[in-house]
This record gives sequence, structure tokens and C-alpha cells, in this order.
Amino acid sequence: AEEQPSGGAEGKERREFWVALLVIVLLAAVLRFAHMDYKEIQGDEGILLVRAAAMLTGDDAELFLHQKGPAEILIPMATWSLTGKITEYWGRLPFTWASLLSVMALFAVARRWLGDGGALATAALFAIMGFSVAFARIIQYQSLVLLWSLLALLTAVRYAETRTPREFYQAGWFLAAGLLAHYDTILFAPAVGLILLTADLKQRTFSWRLWLTGVGSALLLVALFYLPFALDENFGRTFSYLLNDRVGVGDDGTLAGGSGAAVWRMVTFYNSTYYIIGVAVLALVGLAGLRHKSGRDVLGLLAVLLVPLLFYTLIVTDPRTHVYTIFPGLLLLSGWGAAWLWEKVPVRIVIGTVGVVWFGVCAFYIVLLFSTAEIQRHWAEKRPSFYWTTWSEPPEYGLFGFPYQAGWRTAAAWLENRDGWYASNEEEEITNWYMAQAPRTHCPNFDTFVLAESVQDEMPYDPAWLSDWHVQAVVKVDKKSKMLIYGREQVAAPLVVDGDWQPRWLSYWEVAPPRSGGTYPVDVVLGEQVRLVGYDIDKTTAAPGETIELTLYWQSLRPFERNYQSFVHLYDGMMWGQSDQTPECGINPTTRWEPGQLITDPHVITIAADTPAGEIPLLVGMYDLLTVERLTNPADPRNVVELTTINIGR
Repeated sequence: AEEQPSGGAEGKERREFWVALLVIVLLAAVLRFAHMDYKEIQGDEGILLVRAAAMLTGDDAELFLHQKGPAEILIPMATWSLTGKITEYWGRLPFTWASLLSVMALFAVARRWLGDGGALATAALFAIMGFSVAFARIIQYQSLVLLWSLLALLTAVRYAETRTPREFYQAGWFLAAGLLAHYDTILFAPAVGLILLTADLKQRTFSWRLWLTGVGSALLLVALFYLPFALDENFGRTFSYLLNDRVGVGDDGTLAGGSGAAVWRMVTFYNSTYYIIGVAVLALVGLAGLRHKSGRDVLGLLAVLLVPLLFYTLIVTDPRTHVYTIFPGLLLLSGWGAAWLWEKVPVRIVIGTVGVVWFGVCAFYIVLLFSTAEIQRHWAEKRPSFYWTTWSEPPEYGLFGFPYQAGWRTAAAWLENRDGWYASNEEEEITNWYMAQAPRTHCPNFDTFVLAESVQDEMPYDPAWLSDWHVQAVVKVDKKSKMLIYGREQVAAPLVVDGDWQPRWLSYWEVAPPRSGGTYPVDVVLGEQVRLVGYDIDKTTAAPGETIELTLYWQSLRPFERNYQSFVHLYDGMMWGQSDQTPECGINPTTRWEPGQLITDPHVITIAADTPAGEIPLLVGMYDLLTVERLTNPADPRNVVELTTINIGR
């Protein structure tokens, strides 16, 4: 046969192939990068940024308090340490790049397994996959898990082809890197191991030395973090959370079972129903076409799909967005199905037209989902009517990456110079970032209240608190009122502040949580469980019927197994005033406290009308909510801490 010239049919096909790949990559980049700076941070992102700031200011325990792998903290921490200050955009950027690179990684895996046509189809479907687009827009582990897991698959497949030990080692190391991001990576380990094992068995070149050193080096990388993590006293809480709350193992060891309905609603919210049905049909076609593939490829491909699919549909009770791990295997099968149809069906014009229209409809859903502000918070009014669903409301939890602004950037800048405590209905994980750890309270002792609209995870508050307060400012975003700022002062007309996209650059010193608190230091340990660091008090002289505002600063020394009440008693043998409550006015039970965390616990004590004149001790402490047993104080047989005395006058 004559050799084809570079400008012939083969050269044209090569050019078309690379142009198609470039278009897919550009589409993936646009969907992931466009308007990424518009969206404010979410609660999980706020947690990670505060932990990174704490690490940068010397708190080494944060990685062990976190209930996931360390990578999602270490990456923004590295960016922050290089720049000194960051914004939401720069914090997210490494994860966005990881998401884009994962498209290329899946393409490379598919090209080796499915050929050029199957690889292009797989990459195109992955480029518009809603979970990948969503996770590209947040500071979280999922994009890292996908990238490292797909690279592990790629190097395993290359090892099967080349028999190069380097590829074997790399497959294990990539899996280890993924596990340092999140446990989800373990779902890809069976496929990687199966590919490596079948390759060795087929060639009859199984090497114990290679397996021991390869697997051992990967386990060593994982153990560098997870061994001290497992030995940390907080690990019990993490293990219980994963086993009981997420997997659904009961106290008797039985499994609650999976939730196929929850999985369906989640996947058809992040992707259109048309996308899921179309991908499923293509996957079935691909499954039928697997008889033309080698047994090793079939086993590896099925393992990539079936392990996460069965785990999150049949075993895990509360899978939420973890179902994203199903899609690499599903899309590999779908890509093979699409390529098989293209090759086998004679009427290509029909197949091509239907495919392009379907792909466009599915891609446009992703454009709407991630460009329409607040679409998930106002689904009934903003949902795209053309896109059919089997449910009326989106999932309550697990909503990530969607465009939303409440106006916190503007509000935080406007409130910077205001003194005193602020309160809000927004979750603290978000406000800790934007307000740069300004003193916040969940009690009615605030000086400013920030009321945000359409809050996703709203903090409870009593609307009666604001009955005698006045709106000082209205924050508008896109010409819509998004936030009301209340204060005590009456104003002729509220100031209207226009929210904008101006970035809020913050240093890690501003965001790091405080380690000390209170004008008056105490430093007393109760029950070897918690330290009373200090306190603030508004007055030590009062009259009957008046109130005393006291703020206690607690620091947990180890995880609480039970809930304890904090108490403040004005007591001299008779009770003249008291405040007993779950800390922070019922918002923050002690079982949620992390070791080392500083807890601000305000109390308001009303002095009884018949309180006699004189000095009365002010006593504080903690007691078990169920047994009423107090945490011990070796220095006081009453198991209290005497803070000061209150001078009662007439």
C-alpha cells in the first residue's frame, strides 16, 4: 500500500481529531471558568479557608480536626502562603484547573481503551457533566479525587501496555494522592488493582518484589497522614460520622441500605434528565459492544463503573454528591456506545444530527444552571421549563458551585469600622471569612444584625429581636435587595449600598480564628475536658431588676462525648440570678466543639427584684445535661469557678 501523504485523508482526519479535542477542552474551560469570581463562598469553603488560615498562623492540629483528607486545606494554604492575601477566585483556581485536567485525563484513558472516537465522545460528555462543572467552582476535594484517580487508571493501563515498572509505581502513587484528598478515591482502587493484576497474570510476569514495593510505597504515602490521623483523639468522631451518618450503619451493626431515589434526584438536578437518560442508553449500547473488547479492558472498565455505582446506590444511606464517582465509568461506557453507533449504524447523518441536538440541549442546561443567579434557591420560578424532572424541589443538601451573591463582600467592607458584636441569619462558616473573624454572637446581645435573604443554610434567630431596631442600610446585588443591616439608631432613610464584584482580599492573619478571648483572663480547667479562658462583663455593680451581660470564652481540650450546659449563677446560698443554657444561646452544643476551638458564650443574667444589697459571688461552670453532674474543679469543692462579685446597690 502506498504511504498516505500528510495532506491526504489520514492527515485531514488527524487535524479534525485535534480540532475536535480542542473544541471540547475550550467548552470545558468556558463552563468551569466563566463568572467564577461572581459566586460568594459556601459554608464548606469557609471551613477550609479558616482551617488553612489557622494552619498558617501556627495551629498544626487543624488537619486532624478535619474529617477528610488534608489536600483541600493544604492547596489553598500553599496559595495563601505565596501571595499573603487571596480572594475566593484565587482560592478556587487550583481546583478549577484540576477539574479541567481531569477532562484530559479521562480522554487519555478512553483513548487507550476505546480509540479516538470513543475518547472524543467520552471527553465531550465529561466536559458538560454537571458535577465536574460544579466542583470546578468550589474549594473542595472532588476535582482532586477525579484527577488523581483518573491518572492512576491511565498509568495502570499504560503499565498493561508497556510493562514498565515506573507506570506501576505511578499508579499507586496517584491513588495515594487521591486518598490524601478524600476517601472516595478508594472506590477506584479495585479497578486499578484489577488492571495491574490481570496484566501481570496474562503475561505471566507477576513479580512479588514489584507488588510489595509498589503497593508498599503507596501505602507509606497514605500512612504519612492517616496513621497519625487515626491515632488522634478526634478520629473517633470522624469514624462515627462516616459510618453512622453517611454510610448508615446502625448501633446494632446493620446497614440501613442505599437510597436509589436520592441518587436519581441528585444526578438529575446537576444534569438534565435528558443527559442522564441519553448517557444511560449509550452505556447500554456500549455494554453490548464490550464483547468486541479484550477481557482485561472489559474487567477494568466495569470495575470503574460498578464499584462506586453499587456502593452509593445499594449501601450508603446518604450519598449526596458523592455519586460523582459513578460518572467516569459510566461515561467511558457511554463513549464506547457512541463510537460503536457511529461505526455500525449506516445512516450517519441521522445519528450525527440527533447526537448534536441532544448534546446541545444537555450542554445548555449546564449553561443555565451555572450562569443563572440563585437558580437553585428559587427553583420553582427559575427552573428551565423545557427540562423535565421527576421531582418538584431540588435536593435539600449537597448544593455546590451555583452562582449566588448575598452581598457579603460589600456588607463586610461597609461594616469594617463599626464597633461591637454583630449577629446574622447566615451560617458562621461564611461570615467568618467575609467579616474576618469580627466578634459574632448568636444571642440578643448584638450591636448590628445582618439579615440576608434567600439563605441556603439559615441560622435560627428570633424575629422579635429586630422589632425595635431600624434598618441602617440595604445591600443590593444586580439591583435586587439582598441584605438588610439593622442597628439601634433611627435613620431618616436607609443607606442603599450597591453590591459589586469587587474582590475582598484577605490575609490569613485576618481570617485565622482567635486563640484567646476575654478582658479578664481565668485559665481554669474543668474536668480535664474544657478550659475557661476568660470572660467579659459589662458591669460589676447593679441594682435589683437590672441585667448583667457576661461573655464566657471556653476552649475544648478534647472531644465531648455528651452535651453539657454552661451556667452562670449569682449565688450566695440563695439564687439571685442565673443563666443555664446550651452554649451560644442554644446554637452550639458541646458535642460539636473541636479541641482547641475558642467558643464565645454570651449570657444575660437578670437580677431578682428582691435581691439584698451587698456583694454576691458570680459563679460559672458546666454540667451534664442528662445527669446534671458538674465538671469538676479541683480548686473548688462546689465544682464552680468564682469569676468576681457583683455589688448590689439600692
